[in-house]
Amino acid sequence: MRTYFLKLALPGNGRDDCYSLGDFAFTLSFILMKTKILAQLQYTGLPDFQLFTVPEALSLFPQLLEELLAQDQAVFHTFLEKQDQDLIFEDFIPVSQLDYLWKVLNHLDSVDANQEIRTLISSFRPQYEDFLNEVAYSQGYYQKLLWAQAHLEQTEDQKRWFELQIKAYQQRGIHLPLEQQEELKAINKQLSSLGELFQHHVVDEQSAFRLVFDDEKAFEELPKNFLALMRELAGEEGNLAINADPTLFQAVLKYCSDSEIRKKLSFQKDQWASSGVFDNRPLVLELLDLSQKKAKLLGYPHAAGMFLWDTMAQKADEVYAFLKPITEKAQKKAQAELETLKSFFHLEELQSWDLAYYSRKYKEEQFAFDEEELRAYFEFEAVLKWLHDFVFRFFGVELRPLGSGFGFSSDEKWYEVYHQGELIAYYFLDAFYRKGKRPGAWANYLREKTKGGLPIVLNVCNFQKASSGAILLYLRDVEALFHEFGHALHAMLAGSEYADLSGFNVEWDFVELPSQLLENWVTAPETLKTLAQHYETGATLPEEKVKTLQKLKTFMMGNRVLRQNELAMLDLALYTSAVPQSVSELDKQILQVVNQYSLFSRGEEYKMYCAFLHIFGGGYEAKYYSYMRAEVLEADVFQKIKKDGIFHSVVGLAYKEKILIPGACKAAQELFIDFMGRAPDVDALLRKYGFL
Repeated sequence: MRTYFLKLALPGNGRDDCYSLGDFAFTLSFILMKTKILAQLQYTGLPDFQLFTVPEALSLFPQLLEELLAQDQAVFHTFLEKQDQDLIFEDFIPVSQLDYLWKVLNHLDSVDANQEIRTLISSFRPQYEDFLNEVAYSQGYYQKLLWAQAHLEQTEDQKRWFELQIKAYQQRGIHLPLEQQEELKAINKQLSSLGELFQHHVVDEQSAFRLVFDDEKAFEELPKNFLALMRELAGEEGNLAINADPTLFQAVLKYCSDSEIRKKLSFQKDQWASSGVFDNRPLVLELLDLSQKKAKLLGYPHAAGMFLWDTMAQKADEVYAFLKPITEKAQKKAQAELETLKSFFHLEELQSWDLAYYSRKYKEEQFAFDEEELRAYFEFEAVLKWLHDFVFRFFGVELRPLGSGFGFSSDEKWYEVYHQGELIAYYFLDAFYRKGKRPGAWANYLREKTKGGLPIVLNVCNFQKASSGAILLYLRDVEALFHEFGHALHAMLAGSEYADLSGFNVEWDFVELPSQLLENWVTAPETLKTLAQHYETGATLPEEKVKTLQKLKTFMMGNRVLRQNELAMLDLALYTSAVPQSVSELDKQILQVVNQYSLFSRGEEYKMYCAFLHIFGGGYEAKYYSYMRAEVLEADVFQKIKKDGIFHSVVGLAYKEKILIPGACKAAQELFIDFMGRAPDVDALLRKYGFL
């Protein structure tokens, strides 16, 4: 092909350079794409996020990130040069397009493992964190905060904002000598990088996992839909296969009649990312060591003290004191539950990998309870509609569906969110498992509330999607959906115009209250009359099944709470103890802790901590107990709501106005007392779970 050239005089280079028409077209395309992306980032409405995933956009992101960083740096340095007497509050909360784009890229990394996105993030992260550290340890910025707090006229929200910002600066060491601050900055960068790598190892190991079975005999009890999926996964390599899909994995543990297969799968789950190229154990040692070093620099006795500064508990001793009596009661109930199963099935012993199987069979034989049968009453679209109708009636929040073409995946559902007739947020749900998607379920911002810009809030889950026909949810899936939407409501209803005062910024052991509270509606008898409807006939769940669900609310609850607290105790032990000197010493320490609380004896194969995303880079370091703390709060709150009526809009209004809308504008304890009229009572939880 013949090549034609255009002569372009490039400004500032002092010479003429020749470019082909192809080069010129590429440059023009690059400029046009950049213009489109910038327009989307500047748009305060709902952007076209599909634009962010096309190859042309991905190729320009490295340069665009650099430019947006330079833009933020210029804004920050201009702010520092401003005279104190010229400051206004809005100077402290500039809108950052870089922060927005960074959230988008990290979201993509979480839901669709992609080497190009990973490389982009890991390449840019160091310089971005250099800037974030510069801001976080800027003496000039801190002094302006102090001056503004003392001299500017402020609203109540602004007073709270200054209070929290100044506290955060003090907590991260603004008072320390520069040499120690530089050491802290370096540690912060390392912790961030290691946390990201830890997550990637888990996702990659699970994405690669596949186990083939030639003999179907042990799987005869599995429901037909799971057998069909396992045959599809096997292809021509065998009769059946399993991957890391959490719904399928759990189903095999529940229905496979061969204890040795259950043991093999249980060990596999306990060993994610614990060997080979994805081995997270060396990373855990580094994360623990860096966390302890950071804590010592900041004057804390251990890392847990540092991580607990933004909680209601504040100190590790208080967390232990909170967990200990609940754990003791859970151990007694859990032991009785295991004895019941052993006696009923005439078992000499019961191992951890047998628990799901025999619990399921006990519910079927003793209560005539069939999880698969129950699924027929929880069709995905119908459950979503019920949830949205409920939040409209109870909270006055309306979700209006948007058409297709907004998001990153065809699985997503997008909505405009209205409160009292006013558009307050955009929301989307990405509900189904995909290979390369981070495990678990979560809520987050894609864009925080800004001046003139509405927040974009997301929920991500990993439900199993049927290849055709109706999508039926398990009861635990419905509870997970309600849980994550509780988080989303907390974020979307935040009344303050400042993102730092949203619901996601309350104390860490309070943030799970709205999410865990919403789960209570799923199995309430009043709810099941309209929520649980057969997807084919429209029939409501029979009354005897509703009564059975009420009886089962405390079934195996001792084991569930004990397991939850076992993980919380492990988390605390890791961040309060001396750092192990080797991987083998780390494994030994883990076993010592878990065997202190677990009723099952864990052996050398137990390395579940290698995939414990919450506490290694996930934000729950030394704070995993916060789930149990929030269960105490929500059990207490729901008792009050039940007295007034769980669909009574008056109590819904009070809860919304006193807990959800204030967000972080008040301290968590104050918010709780505003609604309840007193401090939390742990007995509400103990009664709920049958411990009293």
